This record gives sequence, C-alpha cells and structure tokens, in this order.
Amino acid sequence: MNCGQKVYRWTKEGPVVAQPYKCVVGCTTCATLCQGNAITFPDKDKLRELYKKEGIWAKVKRELIKEGKLEPEE
Repeated sequence: MNCGQKVYRWTKEGPVVAQPYKCVVGCTTCATLCQGNAITFPDKDKLRELYKKEGIWAKVKRELIKEGKLEPEE
C-alpha cells in the first residue's frame, strides 16, 4: 500500500492497518490504489446526512468554539 501517512505496514500476508489514527479524513488514496478493490469508503452524502441526524456537526462546532479555534456566531 502506498500511503503518505504510513498508515499501513507490510506483513508476509500483505498490508495491514498499523496506525489508523494517522489516516486523513477525506483521503481515499489507498482505495484508489488498491488493485483488489478491498478498501471502500461510505458515500459522502450519506455520511453528511448521518452527521446532521446524529448532531455530530453541532458537537464538533461546540468543541472548536471551546478550544478557541472557531468564533461563535452572534
């Protein structure tokens, strides 16, 4: 596997995910390069719907405001 973040490690059986937290959200390079089509990602529109439904965006926004990384809306 060719990953700039070194998420995968090669073993005798093939590549394994060794450092999942280094994976970059939105990057799909590994799926594009995987010749066996063994790597897939959820549909972006369905993922956005889930985030809205579960209130994930609101939680992230609150955390960013709390950390001073986002200005609160007036």
